[in-house]
Amino acid sequence: MLTSFTPRGARRLLGLAVAALGLSTAAQAQTRVLFVGNSFTHGQYTPVLYYNSAAVTDLNFGLPAGNPRAHDAGMPNAFGGVPGIFKKFTVQAGLNYNVQIEAVSGTSLQFHNTNALSVIAQPNWDKVVLQEQSVRPVPTARGGNRAAFYTAATQLEQAIHAANPAAQVYLYQTWGRPDFTYPAGQAYTGFPIDTMTADLHNGYYRQFAANGRYAAVASVGDAWLRAITNGVATRNPYTPDPTKVNLWNVDYVHPSSTGSYLSALVLFYQLTNVDPRTLGATEQAAADLGITPTQAVALQQVAYQQVASPANATAFTPGNIATVRVGDGSATLTTAATPEFVDEYTLSGTLVRSIALPTADNGTVRAFTNSGTATSDNITRTVDGRYLLLTGYNAVPGTAGIVTSTNSGTTNNRLVARIGADGSVDTNTRINDAFSGSNIRTAVSTDGSAFYVSGGNSGIRYVPFGNTGATTALNTGSVVNFRILGIAGGHLYATSAANSNYGLNQIGTGLPTAAGAAVTLLPGFPTATGPSPYGFYFADLSSTVPGLDVVYVTDDAATGGIQKWSLVGSTWTLNGTIGGSTTALLRGLTGQRVGAAVQLIASGGGGLYTVTDQAGYNAAPSTTALPAPFVPLAANTSFRGVAFAPVATALATSKSVAAPDVAVYPNPATDQLTVQLGGLAGPVGAVRATLLNPLGQVVAEQKGTGSAFTFGLAGVADGVYVLRLQTAAGVSSRWVEVRR
Repeated sequence: MLTSFTPRGARRLLGLAVAALGLSTAAQAQTRVLFVGNSFTHGQYTPVLYYNSAAVTDLNFGLPAGNPRAHDAGMPNAFGGVPGIFKKFTVQAGLNYNVQIEAVSGTSLQFHNTNALSVIAQPNWDKVVLQEQSVRPVPTARGGNRAAFYTAATQLEQAIHAANPAAQVYLYQTWGRPDFTYPAGQAYTGFPIDTMTADLHNGYYRQFAANGRYAAVASVGDAWLRAITNGVATRNPYTPDPTKVNLWNVDYVHPSSTGSYLSALVLFYQLTNVDPRTLGATEQAAADLGITPTQAVALQQVAYQQVASPANATAFTPGNIATVRVGDGSATLTTAATPEFVDEYTLSGTLVRSIALPTADNGTVRAFTNSGTATSDNITRTVDGRYLLLTGYNAVPGTAGIVTSTNSGTTNNRLVARIGADGSVDTNTRINDAFSGSNIRTAVSTDGSAFYVSGGNSGIRYVPFGNTGATTALNTGSVVNFRILGIAGGHLYATSAANSNYGLNQIGTGLPTAAGAAVTLLPGFPTATGPSPYGFYFADLSSTVPGLDVVYVTDDAATGGIQKWSLVGSTWTLNGTIGGSTTALLRGLTGQRVGAAVQLIASGGGGLYTVTDQAGYNAAPSTTALPAPFVPLAANTSFRGVAFAPVATALATSKSVAAPDVAVYPNPATDQLTVQLGGLAGPVGAVRATLLNPLGQVVAEQKGTGSAFTFGLAGVADGVYVLRLQTAAGVSSRWVEVRR
């Protein structure tokens, strides 16, 4: 356990925060959760079966005999089960959750899709948890039916999102079964319980990766195995160890009270982002179920370790984009603190998943929200590609006037969030001496170890990762109100629209870390009012002009759009504008080279936009028309910038602009991949091919030559990987799956 962690104190602070807002739990915005499953969800045995049933809604209770969803004979009362324990946790954490359960013993998701779709595919669910029958996700050779699992889970996900596109759908990964492992003649006889757990893990995570629209896998089965390997739980319930908890019940299949408790803890942390260790030794459900305080704390620690571990986090897909979304669409945006999400999209506009930023302080996790009506903040990616960065406020949702709030050594409420390529979130970098009473806007960094931060009234600040105290004020001069920051060509830049400075500035020379950095408006950009510049993207398009020679800048005026500037001699010249509109109001911007062209991705008041300029250096953009958004903005939400998804390993500091076009097939693959490279002017030459797992670890590597070669997969475990191909012309990556 962490010595600096105080569960009672954390709960007390959360309660004080709620009280300070004048809100009761009932008055807070309600989150509606539906648990769909079978006896692994309802628990099968007392006391879990009916636990806390008065506080949850059993949608199948009272159905007449003959209805396929009716309770089994001998189960006359409403179910509580794991959802009942989950509900008890939410009450103790001060959360307003409406918890409902649709669980039928012995059934599969296919059953629920056939018999319960009318209650599952409802627009009022905020979160839906899907638990498959205990054997279906394992390979066919072990008695499973993954095809049926994948089909039914996808059908349910699609129906849920058709009813409510903003709903978060989770897969509830179950545990290995001792009755299939330890007796003779069973599917896993002779193997450890780890083997069935691994098969279940692979089954659930394959569905997660293939579908792309689930919020997460709640890896309950992996947490059970972690409890075993940590020495908390017994490995073989047929020969129990009285010094350890037994996660299974008397049938060696269903969860015991401690197994149900651990399951609920994992689901609680996964769905709420509340650290389960805040529940502490005096947690009420543990006491009700006969679990000792020592056991409760140990199981809370296991749940925390499982959900917080990088291996459990969901990796971004290289080449996708990420945007910050403020608001969940349920209420009109105001100046109050509003929940914030990072949404991952493909460049074709398909939503991959959403990461919810925490909305309450929990241990080292800090609530991270933003004003619903502010527009000038922006998401960025570190220069090395490994992290996304965003700025916000340490305030619970509903806190009034968050932008104008005081920030001092005592409130310490301006934050920088860092999100890794594995999907992990850190919100514990604080600023206590800047941006008081005004916006915090952008953070940029080379590698995520320290940040440059901009805002409305304190200039540009240099802030180490994990900072809790004072920051370094970098710039000199009269301009203290900056908008968007960026690092390009080894220098720091920022946009401004104040104090005779209405364009793009260089801040000092190189990347300054001490006070005294001069603010220099790039020659050619205007000093008079009129423009409203925000995000920018630099490119090197001329072979005769040294260094970066073109910069695209968003302007959120109705006539602004995306401006294109070229460096001609020593002056930046406006070549033209890719038009804006009264709805586009463009602010965020990123881009990438595609051969000789530049693809731009922008965010604004109408959603996400993409356009390609093929004109090259010092020429008017090849198009002046801004297309319709490829991701329209939903009502009662706001996008705050756009960046390419982070990658697990650092990007090369300089890459050729002529990275090869790549085709990789088959995908999914079994024994080998065929790689074809094209789009290069000259011979391909040597190719270095590296296969990396989602954590950036090298799994396999080989060299090839020519425009086509094969990549062997012998010894590579089933899973999802990044295939990185490096040639003399550049680097390309493709997402591939190994499935046998």
